[in-house]
Amino acid sequence: MAAPYQHLDMTPEYNRIITALTGIRDDIRLLQTLQSDPESGIATNNVLNDFQRALLAVTMSSAVGNTAAAVAGAVNSGASTNGGGTAAATGDSNADLDAERTSILTALGQDPATLKVLIRVSGQYYWEAEGTAGPDDGLRGSTTIVTPFALGEQLGYKDEATKADKPGAPPGPPDGIPDASAPKKRWPFARPEGQTASQNANPNADLVDPATGQIVARSPEAQAAIDRAGTAPPPATDYSPGAE
Repeated sequence: MAAPYQHLDMTPEYNRIITALTGIRDDIRLLQTLQSDPESGIATNNVLNDFQRALLAVTMSSAVGNTAAAVAGAVNSGASTNGGGTAAATGDSNADLDAERTSILTALGQDPATLKVLIRVSGQYYWEAEGTAGPDDGLRGSTTIVTPFALGEQLGYKDEATKADKPGAPPGPPDGIPDASAPKKRWPFARPEGQTASQNANPNADLVDPATGQIVARSPEAQAAIDRAGTAPPPATDYSPGAE
């Protein structure tokens, strides 16, 4: 005669496995954030700073060590001589982008201090559309996802005839049509002074100080409340004068 059926409740064991795997996943995410997340501000990479670029230029040219500062300036200006060649220009700096953004928004009758991203698509200017709720990771709730060049409120256009930036919708020919030859471009707003978190902060921006790696203690309930609020909390930094 067969033995009676016995039901084994594996729920506690399954829960233990889920808890262990969740902990491992969170540890991996934290290590990834601290070591290689470019949004955290402490990414590990091989990009040369100004001094390293100057040293490289010195070693590849006939310049001697006491001219490193001059070589660094030449590297930054894009006119450095490396082995007889000319270095490529370094591109737009943040200061150049800020000045250009300010000039355009002023011409469009907008406040340059507005914390929105300015974009130009097909010769027309827009505020970039705000982020939308992304998928729920099962731990922190839905995070905000920003789509670059997503069209938001229209601000104005670059006139094809005059190349001037004009507010409002283009009236059409002959009064004004957008300059389709104007390159597609994106102008982020300036990072607030004293903050090292990125403008589109990742879910850990308010939990991990990107400069020191110090972790801010916050309960899951508190973090869930922040996620449900739909607004980005301030970064986990305090670099105000007198702060320890």
